[in-house]
Amino acid sequence: MAKKKAVRRQVGSVPMLTRIQGGVKQMQRDAEAMLTRARKEAIRLSRDQQRALDGVVKQARRLRGDFEKLVKRTSKDLEARPKQLLAMLEMEAEKRLEPIVKRLLAPSRRELQNLAQRVHELEQRVAQHAHAETPASPMRPALPADDFVAPSAGD
Repeated sequence: MAKKKAVRRQVGSVPMLTRIQGGVKQMQRDAEAMLTRARKEAIRLSRDQQRALDGVVKQARRLRGDFEKLVKRTSKDLEARPKQLLAMLEMEAEKRLEPIVKRLLAPSRRELQNLAQRVHELEQRVAQHAHAETPASPMRPALPADDFVAPSAGD
């Protein structure tokens, strides 16, 4: 009886083996189809990734150009600031010093009045001396000073 059971297992296992082989073949076909689809998707994704990468590179180049322009503009501004600051300081100093300089250079009212008084007094003295001189008195030539040595004929 042991032999009958062994034969049955062999006869019953053939359809099972065929089904398993069929299932394996079907799995192989499905795996190949999935692999083909995966390859196509990978190619499509790599193209999309390449496009995305190209876009990122373009943006980076634009950003670099914008950054360089900004750096140039900023450096010009920084170079101009000391000049602007100096001009502003000069204007402020001139504005604040101008009244002081005017006061120093321009005579005060009192000084002008004193000068006018002195001129008036001098004019009166000159007028007095002019009236005191008589036209009949001849003018005497000026005498040489004692320490003045007249040149000799030999010099």
